Amino acid sequence: MLSRFTERRARVAGVAMCVLCVAYFYLLDRLLFSSGPFSPIFRALLKGDIQTAWLALAISLLAMAWNRPAPILQCVDFLGRHPIGLALAAVALVGVGSLTVYHAYPLSMDEYAAVFQAKIFASGHIAAQLPRGLVNWLIVRGFNGSFLMASPQIGRAIGVYWPGFALLLAPFEFLNVPWLCNALLSGLSIYLIYWIAKEMTGDRRAGGWAMLFALASGAFVADGISYYSMQAHLTANLLYVALLIQPSGYRAFGAGLVGSLALILHNPVPHVLFGIPWIAAMLMQHERRRYLWPLIGGYLPGVAIGLWWLLLRSEIGVGGAAIQGVASGIFVWPDAALLNSRVAALVKMIVWATPCLFALALLGYVRLAADSRVRLLASSAILTFVGYLFVRFDQGHGWGYRYFHSAWGVVPILAGCAMTDRTQANSRLVTFAGATAILSLLLIVPFQLSQIDRFISEHLAQIGPPKRPGNNVYFIHPQGGFYVADMVQFDPWLRNQDLFLVSHGRELDMQFVQQNWPDALQVSRTPAADQWYLGLEDQRAPIPGRPEERQFVIAHVPP
Repeated sequence: MLSRFTERRARVAGVAMCVLCVAYFYLLDRLLFSSGPFSPIFRALLKGDIQTAWLALAISLLAMAWNRPAPILQCVDFLGRHPIGLALAAVALVGVGSLTVYHAYPLSMDEYAAVFQAKIFASGHIAAQLPRGLVNWLIVRGFNGSFLMASPQIGRAIGVYWPGFALLLAPFEFLNVPWLCNALLSGLSIYLIYWIAKEMTGDRRAGGWAMLFALASGAFVADGISYYSMQAHLTANLLYVALLIQPSGYRAFGAGLVGSLALILHNPVPHVLFGIPWIAAMLMQHERRRYLWPLIGGYLPGVAIGLWWLLLRSEIGVGGAAIQGVASGIFVWPDAALLNSRVAALVKMIVWATPCLFALALLGYVRLAADSRVRLLASSAILTFVGYLFVRFDQGHGWGYRYFHSAWGVVPILAGCAMTDRTQANSRLVTFAGATAILSLLLIVPFQLSQIDRFISEHLAQIGPPKRPGNNVYFIHPQGGFYVADMVQFDPWLRNQDLFLVSHGRELDMQFVQQNWPDALQVSRTPAADQWYLGLEDQRAPIPGRPEERQFVIAHVPP
């Protein structure tokens, strides 16, 4: 049946996907599909995608009527001739987006956990040492063990997630440019998408198409400007594929080292699902089986670091619960509620990609299915999506479907493979694909970035702006706003100019302030937070041995 999937049917299928996405939002909470079981943040972000679905449908219909392939091919050929230049431009644009659209702010606890650990590494430590008695003021109840892990008795604290992404982020934290990390990874992944598509097709134009499809997809840009580890997963898996396309002993060992890092970026599941087809193929192909041992050897450092990290977590956690809880309660057999959430995830995958991108990827697979590398790429993507059918969470925060993002690079590569036919009959596909990509880049991606900017601005506006000069202390009421608990973010050494604490009730909060800053004034009280101004002078003290840095010194903590 797939062999009959032609260019015309690919265009029709692409438009049909857009229609189905619009239909899904009409049916949601009316018939068949319900957002009731979703987490509030997933529901809010999902319902914000309905406008994008309509815009994607309009663009795909307009593209069907367009029939001028020459300017589009000139544009794609230009991109194919300058992949490094485009990658550098992507770094600059994504970096600017991180500073402006994303406000250089880790929005969710998933993002902040990695930033927290990166700050620890950047300071030359493995774990932070929080003041005794302050743990419950700095970490929201329920977050200790889920995002951060800190001992209330001794104050030792780390991020819960495996440390690979924090290690990548640490040099950027040291230089005070953390926003640049994912921007550089985005540029590298753009080049890898180009290189893999060109290598598999022998056509530089296919690489140009693949880069265009990636940059015209909101999911790629949004994860690039964020602090999620998903762009690192995407880049690592692409580099893994690039090394294994034409394996040698050294390249297999290098792929193992890349996979070693990918295993510990934040948890091993994304790379395990992506890598299984490649390892299985190497095991089954006699002529490539000799590369298996170098590949395994490359994985050993990551496995060792992962085991060491679990032991560290068990030391800080209570009674070894850190190791016992690694998989418990996460993997389940899919039921109706979980499948309902994955339908929503599939819609988000389509809406946050270039319109019709998945239909073009299917056409690319059909055209080059005889190539084992194409089959392996498709297998990695499919296994990643299927594997997360057994994960009970709906992802919560996230732009697009971030559980799939580790394998997302496969999609523009396969779509680029669909554009290798240079016959006259291909002109309709060229104009359709080119028009949807260019209009998506000019209209949909900016629109989605404006949605992100507005969402983060409204989130930050739940508390009052800091009063300057001097310091502010905010007592956050975790149940008083929309995901305001995620705003309780602190530097591991309490070096930030302002301090965000978990409210323990008005009486204890006032006692905390009076014992530490008796001259402080309360400047605002909202359902989300109480804000105290500590005065004109900086209340932080110089750090011993590092006089250029200052930190809060908490002398008294109410019981």
